[in-house]
Amino acid sequence: MEREVQRVRQAFLSGRSRSLRFRLQQLEALRRMVQEREKDILAAIAADLCKSEFNAYSQEVITVLGEIDFMLENLPEWVTAKPVKKNLLTMLDEAYIQPQPLGVVLIIGAWNYPFVLSIQPLIGAIAAGNAVIIKPSELSENTAKIVAKLLPQYLDQLFCSNSCNDPIKKDEMEDSEMSRIE
Repeated sequence: MEREVQRVRQAFLSGRSRSLRFRLQQLEALRRMVQEREKDILAAIAADLCKSEFNAYSQEVITVLGEIDFMLENLPEWVTAKPVKKNLLTMLDEAYIQPQPLGVVLIIGAWNYPFVLSIQPLIGAIAAGNAVIIKPSELSENTAKIVAKLLPQYLDQLFCSNSCNDPIKKDEMEDSEMSRIE
């Protein structure tokens, strides 16, 4: 796990994930993945949780697609520097707030909504310009497998690592110096 964290951290430190263009490309690729492989995703959720196609689609797929569309629409505005009110000490300066990514984010999925609770935090992490290690729940085995199979096909593997087969131990997480754990 530590080696994977270091690999993803090096990718983040390269600075490539900070550009708006890169973030938008990754979000578009994620949307394409969900749209193109919708049937496979729904079949995996049905196999894991016996959810009907309608329930899985309405509770997981639509939510993810809506979140991606929301991010794509608003991200250009969110990444721009925002001027702040000046005071006596800063009146001759340019004062603004510039949003910055955190670094490496670990996402641990849940078993009861295995797709949406893994992918929705991934959307936010990508939009923020972070590198990600995603760990879908091993209790929803079929969904974890499809996520592990699809993410490398659609997203940049340097910035989005999938640790489906690696159990994550609490002491390993504390030692890995993640920027954020979702």
